Amino acid sequence: MNKKNIRQLAIFFGAIVLINLVSSKYFFRIDLTAEKRYTLSAETKQVLRELDAPLFINIYLDGDLPVQFRKFRNRISEIIDDFKVYSGDRIICRFYDPTETKSVEEREKRYANLEAAGIKKITLFKPNKDGSHSQQIIFPGAILSYKEHGAAVHLLSNNRSAHYEEALNASLETLEYELIKTVNMLKNDSIGYVAFTTGHGELGWYETYHLAKEISNFYHVEPKAINGQLDALDKYKAVIIANPREPFSEKDKFVIDRYLMRGGKLMWLLDGADVNTDSLSASGFTFALPIELNLNDQLFHYGVRINYGVIQDFESNTIAVTTDASPQLVSAPWLYYPLVEPVQNHVITKNLDPVWLRYASEIDTVGQDGNITKKVLLQTSTKSRTKEPPFMINIDEVHYPPEQLRFNKSRCITAVLLEGCFPSAFRNHNVRSQQLFPQFNENQIKKSVETKMIVVADGDIARNDVSYTANGVIPSNHPPGYDRATGITFANKDFLVNALNYLTDDAGLTKLRNREYKLRLLNKQKVIKEELKWQLINIVFPMLLIIAGGALYNRWRKQKYGKIIEN
Repeated sequence: MNKKNIRQLAIFFGAIVLINLVSSKYFFRIDLTAEKRYTLSAETKQVLRELDAPLFINIYLDGDLPVQFRKFRNRISEIIDDFKVYSGDRIICRFYDPTETKSVEEREKRYANLEAAGIKKITLFKPNKDGSHSQQIIFPGAILSYKEHGAAVHLLSNNRSAHYEEALNASLETLEYELIKTVNMLKNDSIGYVAFTTGHGELGWYETYHLAKEISNFYHVEPKAINGQLDALDKYKAVIIANPREPFSEKDKFVIDRYLMRGGKLMWLLDGADVNTDSLSASGFTFALPIELNLNDQLFHYGVRINYGVIQDFESNTIAVTTDASPQLVSAPWLYYPLVEPVQNHVITKNLDPVWLRYASEIDTVGQDGNITKKVLLQTSTKSRTKEPPFMINIDEVHYPPEQLRFNKSRCITAVLLEGCFPSAFRNHNVRSQQLFPQFNENQIKKSVETKMIVVADGDIARNDVSYTANGVIPSNHPPGYDRATGITFANKDFLVNALNYLTDDAGLTKLRNREYKLRLLNKQKVIKEELKWQLINIVFPMLLIIAGGALYNRWRKQKYGKIIEN
């Protein structure tokens, strides 16, 4: 070997050593996908870099899984590997198969522990070789532990209306967000406070138990009576006003307005009309009456108006009634229970199932304030209408539904997000001279700092069922949106939790829910029809290509070296 070859070889090995040294110190990846599905966001990287202790992630998705779930499990593993890089290897992850136990009793106990921790089980039906199907239970979730805190994460999207593969793809889109949101919550030493207001006939603590329990994974949650105290809401990151039935005093309204002006976040869950459902159940009829909360003028200043009319929609849930043919309860469509559609182009509502509302009203957006942006979050179907109170509601209406021609409204707004700088509802009032707060010693703020609020025209959206027993009130085991008659859980809780996370998101993590992975599904009919063609192209053609290449190479060798031998 001459000196030139030795020099080239030394340069080659030196380059390899240099590349290895650089790659060991600096991590990089070239993501060639159109939607950058293998690239973590800057917000995620920042959260991971701030970890200063080991983060343990136990994922309960392993074992003999169907192909689609095996791919889902592998993608989770890839994301965790990326997390490890940016966290400085502070993440310890393990995968478990919940079914792998020594006895049936031990397996049932593990299942119960996982469900108690907040991980929902999914039942799959696997095809067997003999054509039958067998059930398989999986727990597509994880439990994260950091320092002295822990939290569960459900990793699978609940969008029942989506195709099987589309639902898994939707889960991949929100996977980074679901994980990093929980990591961010665990690493924060001090978490904020969220209040449910009381004192105006709002939903009781037991009626919002499941929503409050879910929110408590991220915040301290507590009921709070305003009682005209100026600083009553100051410490809260967000305030939820859930289904009040009594008017707000001007003092309480000013406290809420002052809280908003200083950057507070509000979630209004308000009815436009009062419908006594107990009367409907007991006597078969009731009346819808306008409800006066003394909030119309305040909301109007902020850019919305909740109408008194009650929505009817052909896309509705059912109610249990008796019929002439049978005394037993049967389910019948109840037009006052609209199943409203989450608008899919916003991070709050993306990939959500329908939301179940009860005796909801319509929202109008008012005013042309350029400092406020308004985004519709929930809306009815194209076959809806409103009935103006007062009017009677009779349970017999299920047997005599009105003609569809009368349903001349489309896409009635039932929830809206408002963002920007809001004008004060008291900007033309002097709270000292009007004796609201004679000792008020602050400058009245006439326009808020940048902030947000969400208005929903249904107070029952946050309600979970309760039972009244001799021992007191007991919340049901099911979240808001659960229908006892059908066993279906609608997306009420998911919508409200997403909405609250969006309102309080200081780290900008909720925008990760807007990631979109294009699902490139095969045309199954074409696959079946052209199966032989594509088998030949993918299996036989490459083999023929290799054989042809080898034959041409041998022929070239014979021609080249045959002449050398002859000479």
